Amino acid sequence: MLPRVCEPTPDDPQADADAYLAMDNDAVNRQFVADLLASPNDAPAVGPLVIDLGCGPALIPIRLCEMYDQLPSAKPLPYLHVMGIDCCVEMLDLARFELEMAGRVDQIELQQIDLSDPEGLHTEIADTIICNTVLHHLETPANAIDLAIRALKPGGRLFVRDLVRPASPDDVEELVAKHTGQDPTAPTSDAPLSPAQLLRQSLHAALTLDEIRETVSQFDIPSHCVEMTSDRHWTLDWQKPKDE
Repeated sequence: MLPRVCEPTPDDPQADADAYLAMDNDAVNRQFVADLLASPNDAPAVGPLVIDLGCGPALIPIRLCEMYDQLPSAKPLPYLHVMGIDCCVEMLDLARFELEMAGRVDQIELQQIDLSDPEGLHTEIADTIICNTVLHHLETPANAIDLAIRALKPGGRLFVRDLVRPASPDDVEELVAKHTGQDPTAPTSDAPLSPAQLLRQSLHAALTLDEIRETVSQFDIPSHCVEMTSDRHWTLDWQKPKDE
């Protein structure tokens, strides 16, 4: 089994944030939001207050608001309010610009919060908490899960998607080539901020399916709530029990 190797701390956080924004993640962001909105019948509706853990440049909160507004409904949907939180100042600066460009400043608020602090948010404030490909950036992903559960209202929904760590270096390189279109043997694929190298580091830092199931089990989340949902992603979809 390939050991987990945490990602290196960026030498230049601004360059790192810019490189992330420049990556074409629109298709996976759309899929994330589509899967979120297409929740099972026994899952609660999304919102009205949603918190995005590790929002980065706020592309998913923006996409969520846009797709939520387009949902077919026989009656007006509740107004959706999204709080995007991130610990990186440079990411939040990019997010503010993206919100202005999208005209969503009044609907999406931003806060700088460390996801490694389980008490970084007030308790039981959110109806839905989402997190997309963020946990693998954290040395201790369980802290972010703890933070989410504390901040979620009883009956609220936790929807988390992240990368899964492949079994071997060859499997890593196969996914890198498939999803970046870059030849893993080319010198440019090893550039620190190239899409290929960023994905490679992320895959090495990700949890396996068994590891994330073991992680959430300590919070009494059943293992069946975590499933493989693509060739490189697992997804956690769980409803917090309601108060007795």
